[in-house]
Amino acid sequence: MSSKGQFQSGNTIPENKRSFGTDRFAFRAALVVAVLVLIVIAIWPMQASVFNQEGGPFETISAAALFVAGLASLYRFSGIKRLYIGLVCLLLAERELEADVYAVDSLPYFVLHGLDVLLDMTIVRVVLAVLVLGGLFWHGVPNAWRALKQRAPFLLIFFLAGMCAVVAQSLEEISSAFDAEMSEVMVTRLFVLEETLEMFFSIGILAAVLIGWPKSSTEENVNDQVSKPDPR
Repeated sequence: MSSKGQFQSGNTIPENKRSFGTDRFAFRAALVVAVLVLIVIAIWPMQASVFNQEGGPFETISAAALFVAGLASLYRFSGIKRLYIGLVCLLLAERELEADVYAVDSLPYFVLHGLDVLLDMTIVRVVLAVLVLGGLFWHGVPNAWRALKQRAPFLLIFFLAGMCAVVAQSLEEISSAFDAEMSEVMVTRLFVLEETLEMFFSIGILAAVLIGWPKSSTEENVNDQVSKPDPR
């Protein structure tokens, strides 16, 4: 085989890398379980509402998943241009938890209320906006494009998680707009579906981070060598 043929074959993406990981058993099993959970919740919304209250199990799982995703991102994706990944996850985790759910003299209330006060400061918001938007355009968009071309599994998981968040927000808007015209059971059904989809979003973000793009220096050097033309 010629050197040109070796180069082309070496850069051919393997078949298992071009499927977004949809052929894996774990991926299919997770989708089946998620669909079954949504069906059960839609059929028995009143019983499921016990798990979807403010500060309840589903909301706690959502916050915990986002918090772990944030810490994992800060550890795995170091550097100022990738700091936005961990920051966004941690900010979403803080948003999931309401300080008013806890007793005023409790530690969770003190921590969450303090974070709310801190995030209300203009200077803090400006700094966070610069870090998040700068990292998104500097690192996020180019890496997302490369991941799309290579059909990286984490990108599909991230997309599905985002769709869960979009659908959950849509259900909230529908419930708010037609609250007076719907029965109590229907309002509860939309609420529990919304909270469950938000939990799926959080778990999906955590999964995307854990199987994401942990580029090592060796991988970066190899990619640079492949992308640069031979100076000879």
